Amino acid sequence: MILPAQKFPPLDCLIIDYDDQDVQILSEILGQQGYQIRRALNANVALEYLQIKIPDIIFWNFSELEDQRLNLNYFSQYCENNQQSVTIFLLISYSNHSYSIPLDYGGYYDYIRKPFNSQEIMLRIKNIQHYRQNQKVLSESLLQLEQEISARKAAESKLEEISQKLQTTTDKLKYLSRLDPLTQLANRPYFDEYLLREWQRLARERIYLSLIITDVDRFQGYNEVYGYDQGDICLQNIAQTMGTCIKRPADLVGRYSGEKFAILLPHTDRTGAIEVAKLIRAKIKQLEISHPKSEISPYLTLSLGVATAIPAPELPPHPLITVAEEALQEAKQQGGDRIGVGVHWR
Repeated sequence: MILPAQKFPPLDCLIIDYDDQDVQILSEILGQQGYQIRRALNANVALEYLQIKIPDIIFWNFSELEDQRLNLNYFSQYCENNQQSVTIFLLISYSNHSYSIPLDYGGYYDYIRKPFNSQEIMLRIKNIQHYRQNQKVLSESLLQLEQEISARKAAESKLEEISQKLQTTTDKLKYLSRLDPLTQLANRPYFDEYLLREWQRLARERIYLSLIITDVDRFQGYNEVYGYDQGDICLQNIAQTMGTCIKRPADLVGRYSGEKFAILLPHTDRTGAIEVAKLIRAKIKQLEISHPKSEISPYLTLSLGVATAIPAPELPPHPLITVAEEALQEAKQQGGDRIGVGVHWR
């Protein structure tokens, strides 16, 4: 199979040469191919042409090489600044063998010796056209590859963004699933989960774990006077106040049930837990929430039960809850607005 000859568009040629005879011969060779031809007597005139239109090929009589180096570099820089590549053919005679192109010239260049040989010239030009065509194909392929890479990166970036949003949403849902909707404290399921985790951790370290369970005194009477909506607001105020009493990251305040709250205090012995209970009781009193149906005080009060243990890996944490609830019940039976302390156990 014979492939058809590749066709190239006509070239724009600039001849820089003072020799009329050489220009005429070269123009005839190029004109037969339908190429556009412009002539400049010297480099200064050629620079003016360059500002009008940058040619595809420059045929340059480089007989005065040392004087022309700066011009050649200027040509190269000018074309580069305009994002165009120009091929330069240096026209030299067979009697001269010492010409060399400056090493800092970045374009495509070649030599053509005088007297001119039309077949040699056309072969050189065809080689340039093939070279440029290959460069164009490579550039287009590179551009396409860069676009594909950019598109893939954009897709990956978008996927990463979606993944981050999904993770953020998942984390938020997980966080919300741990909260009591009314008080925004830990809910009972998360409290039980956290208690078990801390129990197991402190069992390995053989460190104290304390629990405080609180109950609002005569809260049913409060709801009867003010209604359940106001009762919910009251619980929110209590929850917020309790939250200010807990400073350490590992401590946890949760809504235990109804008007009951639980405070878990890792690394806290009985004395420390009692001090926290006193602080909570005092802070709630400072709120001075009116409670007409309480025979304990004109203001709302709390009863609290404290339990402390050194967790053991072979035991569950439930007895700690039982001791705290028993201490709370004892405090309420003694009239409320007080702290009950359970028996220390292991």
